[in-house]
Amino acid sequence: MRVVFVAIASPFKRQSWSGIPFFALREVERRFPGTQVIETPRLDRLVERIGGLERHGLMVRRQPGLVRLYSRRIEAELERLRPDVVVAIGAAHKLAFIDRKWPLVYAADCLFASVVSYYGKYRRLSQRARAKGEAIQRELLARADRVLLASQWAVDEARIHYGLDPDVVRVAPMGANLEEDPGFQPPQRGEPLRLLFVGFDWERKGGSRIFAVWQCLRREFRDVELHIVGSEPAELDGIEGVHVHGRIDKTDPLAFARLRELYARCSFLAMLSRQEAYGLVYCEAAAFGRPSIAARTGGIETIVADGESGLLVDAAETPQGIADRIAAVWRSPARYRAMCLAARARFEQALSWRAWGQHVEAAIVELARPAAAAEPAPPAAPSRTVPRPLFGL
Repeated sequence: MRVVFVAIASPFKRQSWSGIPFFALREVERRFPGTQVIETPRLDRLVERIGGLERHGLMVRRQPGLVRLYSRRIEAELERLRPDVVVAIGAAHKLAFIDRKWPLVYAADCLFASVVSYYGKYRRLSQRARAKGEAIQRELLARADRVLLASQWAVDEARIHYGLDPDVVRVAPMGANLEEDPGFQPPQRGEPLRLLFVGFDWERKGGSRIFAVWQCLRREFRDVELHIVGSEPAELDGIEGVHVHGRIDKTDPLAFARLRELYARCSFLAMLSRQEAYGLVYCEAAAFGRPSIAARTGGIETIVADGESGLLVDAAETPQGIADRIAAVWRSPARYRAMCLAARARFEQALSWRAWGQHVEAAIVELARPAAAAEPAPPAAPSRTVPRPLFGL
């Protein structure tokens, strides 16, 4: 099986696009050894240099001229490699105009229409920019044989806005970005209640709201701790019980070991994002068997099952109300342990890259079968007919 892999950013750099291309490629290669990667470094660097124009309402990646440059570059490589299937990770602008003869599996967190209508930072986009972006997305979808989106929310949005056939678009949750499975570590009895926040954008990720929840919990559990990774809110400096760890580079083994320890020692991952198309940190917490406190928004409900593997919070809930729900779980060791086990089970069943790879492999096999059936049958042996196995199965 000749598989070609194309991603929104280099899959050989651990930090690209939150690590998604890196882990996705590793899983595709594990299932399809010999997978070929097509990269476009010069065009990618150009886009990176002028990417700041998006702050002024210009979506650089969706400019038709640039998209055609990408497609011509990739089309030339496809003609050279002659793949059976192309697997693309969030790279609509790179593949929107490739020849439709190439079977294409497209994976992303969500599609263009969902992104621009959901995230506040896109409100300033002009109607012209939106129209260009929409046109590029539709060109890509016209070429995609399977569309794998990370959440049920994204799939529902895609079916409504783009009218995609249910057989084409499917839920394929992305996995925890961990080099190794940490395994389930049972919570230690007698430890303080610890909330862990992991996110760069303090306000959009609901940091201020989590701090207010922590203050409410503090009135009942004097030793409750709040650990913050990624953000460094100045207003929290010096507050007893609040530990600000700053940014942690996952590519640095020592730094990442510290993050692993924070996950393993926390009681809950607590991040109440205002917008979250998916949320890989919730998958990472589940890998450690730790429940998440998350807002009921975007694709979160695919990751966190309310009352089972964590708690989902509505926009109208008060910090005291959220704190009361957390306290009720924490006061019951049996309920808390059951929630930890459910989070770990959710990781094993659906929130690992291996689970994601099962969806990709199934899509590839489905696309390959019609191609195999179209091939001329070999001549029958003169003495007897022996069925020819497909793909060595």
